[in-house]
Amino acid sequence: MKLPLFNKLILLVMAGIFKSSMVYADFSKSFDGHTVFNTYCFICHGTEGKGDGPLAGKLQTKPADLTNNRRLSRRTDKELAHIIEGIIPHGQIGDEMPRWGLAIPKPKIESLVAYIRYLHQGAHALPGKPEQGKVIYDSYCKQCHAADGEGNGILTKVFDIKPANHTDAEIMDKISNKQLHAIIANGGAGASLMPGWKAILTDDDIDDVISYIRLLAAH
Repeated sequence: MKLPLFNKLILLVMAGIFKSSMVYADFSKSFDGHTVFNTYCFICHGTEGKGDGPLAGKLQTKPADLTNNRRLSRRTDKELAHIIEGIIPHGQIGDEMPRWGLAIPKPKIESLVAYIRYLHQGAHALPGKPEQGKVIYDSYCKQCHAADGEGNGILTKVFDIKPANHTDAEIMDKISNKQLHAIIANGGAGASLMPGWKAILTDDDIDDVISYIRLLAAH
């Protein structure tokens, strides 16, 4: 038996309320790594990873610039994790580099490696604050784009829409921050049902959302 659209919406909203009461892990390692980085690493490496953190000038060995470092390209993820943990001798990096394996759980270090890869290889800078962007995304965007950003949110069950897959780095990297800002602010072109959010979100809010989206696309 086919239910009327209104009844479908009621059932889906109730299902969404039930699901929202469950605890979800972050879908993006890079997003989780951004949080870890800005808890432990920024003080030496700087908020943008350029090696210019508040403590950098007091150290004998200058912290690595993670955005422009050829050695990172030659390191495997496992090697980077071992360097952070302190398993690989820190003399290769600097004796003042802490042995973070004593303080940070292994899954968090793996997430940190993913974010460091983004700092080094990401096609676009983060224009805002991803943590705030996640809050806004979860409030306004996940109904269509899904909590994990794959474009199969709850409203795709009742409307004939195909929201963008924000985890598709190949596609997302081709869209500039300026273009993303315009799409979010003004809505999608043509027959797209993507609404414009400029009446609800400030420019800073939109930049925060863009920053979160960038990390969803970084694996």
